[in-house]
Amino acid sequence: MKIKEELLAEIRVFKAPELAKQILKSHQITELIKLALEKDPLLSSRAMWVLSHCSDIDPSCVKPYYSTFILNLKNKPLHNGVIRSTLRLFQEQDVPTKHQSFMIDKCYEYVKNPSEAIAIRSFAITVIYQISKPYPELLHELKLLLTHLSTNDGSPGMKSKLKKTLGLIEKDIRRIK
Repeated sequence: MKIKEELLAEIRVFKAPELAKQILKSHQITELIKLALEKDPLLSSRAMWVLSHCSDIDPSCVKPYYSTFILNLKNKPLHNGVIRSTLRLFQEQDVPTKHQSFMIDKCYEYVKNPSEAIAIRSFAITVIYQISKPYPELLHELKLLLTHLSTNDGSPGMKSKLKKTLGLIEKDIRRIK
């Protein structure tokens, strides 16, 4: 299978979940990862999209590449789709300990930027929350930011995400005490 041609297909025929299944079945994950790191914004964003579906099916298939994905977030400019799919992946998977500080900082950048896409900001909130759960001081810091945003951010999607995450933080803080 020619992955590159599949990724560049017209959007109406491009089916990320089905392509993820085919790639896993044919053991072409390494080739897909190389394409996800390409400079071509369409190619890299679609490859990361498919990789996030591969991770949904088999999280272990992308685990060896976590550091690569995280370090890729340092590259500028990155297509929103690459950022979104990378953060989506780490909503469900643990960020390696050696990268947690970087990921928290990077995700705070995304969350605080009102011009950033809602999905990126939403996924970034979840990544920060997941990393912060064991650390009460980090949960309190996140709570302060989200409380501030909940009074200032008008989009329905963000309001819902903020409310849900603030509720989870409250439960965690009560549990820790």
